[in-house]
Amino acid sequence: MSRPVPRRPADRAVRHRHTVRVRTNEPGREIGLLAGRYWEFLLERDPLLRVRQGLPVERLPGASIGEAEERARFAEGVLAQVRELDGTELSGADADTAAFLVGLAEQEVRVRRCYWLTPAATPYRLFPLSQYVDAVLGPFRFAERHDVDRYLALVRELAGVVGSIGDKVVAQAARGFHVPAPALAGARATLVGLRTSVARRVEVDEGRFGGLGQVERGRLREGVRRLVAVELAPAFDRLLAVLDDPAYLRAAPSAVGWARYEGGEEAYREFVRTHTAGDTPPDRLHELGRDQCRELAERMREVRTTLGFRGPEDEFHDRLRTEPRLHARTPEEVEARYRGHLDRLAPLLPRWFAALPAAPYGLARLDRALEAGMTFGYYQQPTAASPVGRYRYNGSGLAQRSLLGAASLIYHELAPGHHFHLARQAEDPHLPQLRREVAEFGAFNEGWAEYAAGLGWEMGLYDDPWDAYGRLAQERFTAQRLVVDTGLNLGTMSLEQARSFMRANSTEADGQIASDLLRYSTDLPGQALSYRAGFLEFGRLRARAEAVLGAGFDVRAFHEAVLGGGGLPFPALRRRVARELGSHL
Repeated sequence: MSRPVPRRPADRAVRHRHTVRVRTNEPGREIGLLAGRYWEFLLERDPLLRVRQGLPVERLPGASIGEAEERARFAEGVLAQVRELDGTELSGADADTAAFLVGLAEQEVRVRRCYWLTPAATPYRLFPLSQYVDAVLGPFRFAERHDVDRYLALVRELAGVVGSIGDKVVAQAARGFHVPAPALAGARATLVGLRTSVARRVEVDEGRFGGLGQVERGRLREGVRRLVAVELAPAFDRLLAVLDDPAYLRAAPSAVGWARYEGGEEAYREFVRTHTAGDTPPDRLHELGRDQCRELAERMREVRTTLGFRGPEDEFHDRLRTEPRLHARTPEEVEARYRGHLDRLAPLLPRWFAALPAAPYGLARLDRALEAGMTFGYYQQPTAASPVGRYRYNGSGLAQRSLLGAASLIYHELAPGHHFHLARQAEDPHLPQLRREVAEFGAFNEGWAEYAAGLGWEMGLYDDPWDAYGRLAQERFTAQRLVVDTGLNLGTMSLEQARSFMRANSTEADGQIASDLLRYSTDLPGQALSYRAGFLEFGRLRARAEAVLGAGFDVRAFHEAVLGGGGLPFPALRRRVARELGSHL
């Protein structure tokens, strides 16, 4: 099998050393210093964090085992130091910070433990390559000669990242881990697309030359062209050659799911622990998902009856694809639909939230170049340069883009979902910078957004039966993920069985179903569980608070207890909510 050629004399991970040890006689201060040290460690290595802080980027993280081990060693040092504080008096925010550190460090250790069973060249795993171009290289501005050298070094770094992915794929193959055959076409298509688009996007147009003279402009142009031709494109070609190698193709399993790999089931259980932030085993999540799908299917049937439809569910879903009220004719109509839902929400917020984010929120269309590759859109956090949290919506392909779930989606993505969590967290001066800037607990992030969208039931925002049906369809979609993600990766469902179940429990088209199933079973195992698992955890936490406090329960106080400390692992969140509400939950 062909191997990527060596790119560097030594692994980049040895360039920087970080000591974890911080010692004081004050446990609270020690935890604060440790959080500061973790922040420094991440800030040195994460280009996206550096961009958000307005700092120059000099390196891009790759996929090497050395880098994974370096991060895991640092995390193990953090865990050891926090454990030394067991039995000391850590209270309030200090206890929350300690739990945050433990949760973050444990996730990092699991990344290293599952390194050889984590793919590197599948579509979602390759997404950072686009992020580095868009966030680091794209906005790069040139004022002096040194900037040309810095930019060329970053293009070389990018080539090195691609090369490190190839190295990992080769090393994984030697250990018996191959991307399954059903996913190879998608992986290859993604790489081919990136090879073309990245090479084009690292070029610098004249509008960005700034204060560079003609000589430096020529050096920049020629340097980029040479690096693309000699390092970047060949790195993609070597990676593609690995996936196209006959030996690799013969070894690629025909079945999907992690249970097919040696040690794969335990690795999958580790993924589930990370993405659900809990100890519920995946087989239990599977059964819970089936129960939820049955309950939600019945609620959807009741709404169809309200709408005057008594036929089979699949016939109704066929009707949805052509229902005029569910499709916009222009991007402006899409935005108006979202804005209408937000306008209904706005006057209700003070009754449900004691504090609102200082940063306003709004809507903006996606960049046209990104629309073809994104099903919906994404939430864009406020920054110093752009201090508004925005949902960047997809305004293309409107004939095929249903607005059935528009209300549920905008309450999840913007208000009171992601924006209320992430903007408030970033604005809190009492949180250590690590906790303000890092949002790595997926079940909290997505669970809160789903819980927030679900508040629409209580707030009267789903009184329209079409909006109600859209919300129920979204809930059922996240519930069926509990079934198919676990079934595929535990080996209890085949791809065809999972396809049939998903088709019966979602309104997605067959092409999207096929793409999603490969995402769950060959690319990001366990990640899709975070939405429903997190939603259910928030629901249990609130139900417990209501049961204990009875008539004394205040929903505004509950939401403040949940959001006031930013994202946390769920055990820590339960302790925080009990502390803030003055009760034992």
